[in-house]
Amino acid sequence: MARQAKLRSILLWRFLFLSLLPVLLLGGVTLTLVDRETRANLESKNFLLANAVAREIGESLREPQSVLRQLAAILVLYFSDEEDSTSLLLDSAVRNSDYFDSILLLDHRGRVLHVGLPENLRKLRRNYLGLDLAEMPFFARALRGNDVYWSDLFISPVSGEQELLLVFPFSDLVLAGSLNREFLRRLQDVGSNRSGLGLALVDRTGRLIMQSGKDAADQGKTLRHLLPVREGLAGNTGTWTFDWHGRETLGSLARVPGAGWMVLINQDLAGAYAAARHLQVSVAVGLCFAVLLALLVAITFSRRLVRPLQDLSAQIGDIAAGNYQVGLATQPYAEIEELAASVRGMAAEICLREEDLRQSREHYLRLFNSGRDAILVTSLDEKGLPDRLFEANEIACLSLGLDRETLLEARFRDICPDLFEPADKAVELFSRGLKDGHLLFEADIRTALGKQLPHEFNISFYRQEGEPVAFIVARDITDRRMAETALRQSEQQHRLLSRQFQALFDAIPDGLLVFNRELKVSWANRASGDLYGRPPEEILGCSTEDLHGFLGVDIRHCVVSDAMRGGQPERIEMDLPDGRILETRAIPIFDDRKRVDRVIKFIRDVTEQVRSHRDSIRTGQLAAIGELAAGVAHEINNPINGIINYAQIMVNHARAGGDSTELPERIIKEGNRIAGIVSSLLSFSRNRQEAIRAVYLHEVVNDALTLMKAQLRKDGIRVDIALDDDLPPVAGRYQQLEQVLINLLSNARHALNEKYPEYSEDKCLRISAEVAGDGRVRLIVHDRGPGIPEHLLERILDPFFTTKPAGVGTGLGLSITHDIVRDHDGSIDIDSVPGEYTRVIVTLPVYVEMAGEAAASVL
Repeated sequence: MARQAKLRSILLWRFLFLSLLPVLLLGGVTLTLVDRETRANLESKNFLLANAVAREIGESLREPQSVLRQLAAILVLYFSDEEDSTSLLLDSAVRNSDYFDSILLLDHRGRVLHVGLPENLRKLRRNYLGLDLAEMPFFARALRGNDVYWSDLFISPVSGEQELLLVFPFSDLVLAGSLNREFLRRLQDVGSNRSGLGLALVDRTGRLIMQSGKDAADQGKTLRHLLPVREGLAGNTGTWTFDWHGRETLGSLARVPGAGWMVLINQDLAGAYAAARHLQVSVAVGLCFAVLLALLVAITFSRRLVRPLQDLSAQIGDIAAGNYQVGLATQPYAEIEELAASVRGMAAEICLREEDLRQSREHYLRLFNSGRDAILVTSLDEKGLPDRLFEANEIACLSLGLDRETLLEARFRDICPDLFEPADKAVELFSRGLKDGHLLFEADIRTALGKQLPHEFNISFYRQEGEPVAFIVARDITDRRMAETALRQSEQQHRLLSRQFQALFDAIPDGLLVFNRELKVSWANRASGDLYGRPPEEILGCSTEDLHGFLGVDIRHCVVSDAMRGGQPERIEMDLPDGRILETRAIPIFDDRKRVDRVIKFIRDVTEQVRSHRDSIRTGQLAAIGELAAGVAHEINNPINGIINYAQIMVNHARAGGDSTELPERIIKEGNRIAGIVSSLLSFSRNRQEAIRAVYLHEVVNDALTLMKAQLRKDGIRVDIALDDDLPPVAGRYQQLEQVLINLLSNARHALNEKYPEYSEDKCLRISAEVAGDGRVRLIVHDRGPGIPEHLLERILDPFFTTKPAGVGTGLGLSITHDIVRDHDGSIDIDSVPGEYTRVIVTLPVYVEMAGEAAASVL
């Protein structure tokens, strides 16, 4: 029960409330008005200053505009296509101007015709000439305005640094002057004499042009995260409060006339509010003195008022103790005397109520003993478990075979011992019941004769005289248990028959479905679910159209509907988009009237059988390719040996005669290099049967590049290699893994040549390898070729499928690669974005010594 407030405290606080309310309201209004007026003055002055600085900057921007206008007027009269005369004029304008680092003359299409540069930068003139600036945002906007236009910050395509341009279109030409840092520093000096204020000049995109007190390193930094800048980008001007490096700051934003740039003036609010804070502290101290004075007066007043009430409270306490004959003294105040009279009447009423309560208790006992269920009331021990019985009805005594006195001497643990074992589960059960307020469960009761009787317990928890008790209603459920046992045995028999039937059909490796007359699936085994990629429960009720949709094929010939309609078995083979080949058979089942009542559909995956025939053809083709490569390698190897021998003879003669051996040594070096390439080609072309062993991808990459390096260098393809030094070996056959990498490099080479017929910086491929983290290693070949269209990705690994022109490729490379990787218990994934890149990821298992030896022994 919540603690009640004392009258003395209530009177004390109410008096304080009434006396202090006007003082606090007046003080609060005063503090609010001071704060509001101070803030309004600061915002107004800050905004006026921002507009003044914006106008000053706008005036400063007129000077470089005048220079460009005068230069344009001269060019209208004396413009010449001769590079020297016009460039000299522009150089002179830059030299005599204090505003520009360079001045560009562009045609109306944005191409740079002439450029004026200071003397120390004229060697860069050719970098500007012919430069196309039509795509720059400032160029199109300047042409639309047909007037002087100040650009936003952008990265110069020549210097790579942040630049600002003043653009002026005239006739069919455009002048663009690049503002120098000295002019920007002069702009920075505007407003720098305002003490305690910060100045920032921001372009139309929210990036910083310059800032007072900062160097040029911050130029180009975005300020779009600041509230005033966001409002300015939305077309608004004004004053806002925002967070600046963890300090509350007041910022005003104004627009620079004629330029579209924004000026942000900001100042720290803590310093600006110093005077106002001093006045607020003075008002607060005065309020504290007023509160203390009111508190002293309230304490004195409440003590005098509450004294009679304390005397009356003591007399009422005697009545509450049962002494209803206590005479209450006359009270000094009329209100308190009325309360005393009420207490006297209450004492007389309590005597009448106690008699009614005695009669009600007798009625309760009659109801308590008249029910059909056993009722027990127990206390709870320190763990919250039912403990001592202190109430039981007559049905409980009859059920347990004990008289009432003996039963009330027992503990609930003696009546229901199994409920308390194990102890931790019993504590958890009753803890949950105490939390919810009730508990329902079934347990056995042990009678005086030792017989176990099943009962349903419905327990409610409440407090009696401040102590928790359990009100237990126990109902005998012996008859219900017997009925449930019989029902459960019947259900178990039915489930057993159903499981046996289901197990029989699930054991069939082929898919098996049963269709009703509406061509809906009424039954399906587990194998059919595997074939359709759905649990068998989801297939039930599906139509033949739904099943074909699961496989991703169109309905051209439905064997189920044909068998239902014609009454004859049907058969068909289907090629699926994922490469599988399914053989489907439909067999009709007839009813007593010789009508087709059901159709059984058998589905078998015959992909391996069909592919084995196709692989035999492909094997012959691959063998022929290997023999051809071997023959070519032998033809090359013989003359190379002669070259090396002849060069050695030249070296021997040169040494004997004292002549230079540089040229013969070069011949030997190059001959050895060719011999190494031929040796690698011979090793690659041999049809060897290798055992699984530890293969280091560093060696595979080096040997593959030895064979491919000449072709890649001839095509101008740059190869980047990123292999970890601690890369673990993979389990595989060295020659086959080398063949995988050569096939991938060949495909990447063709793709890059298709996209970049000539030299290009982007004409490169990257070979990398990394540990996948699940006992596997990923080898990645990434090229920046034209990519693979999405609709061809599913077929790219099929035999003889190629995207190259006729006569260029056989379509066997990726198919062979896929088969080799699959035989190595690996996987190959292709990620491609058309027009951007193709990335082939080969995942192989890490070599484990014992696993590798076991595999080698099997092979």
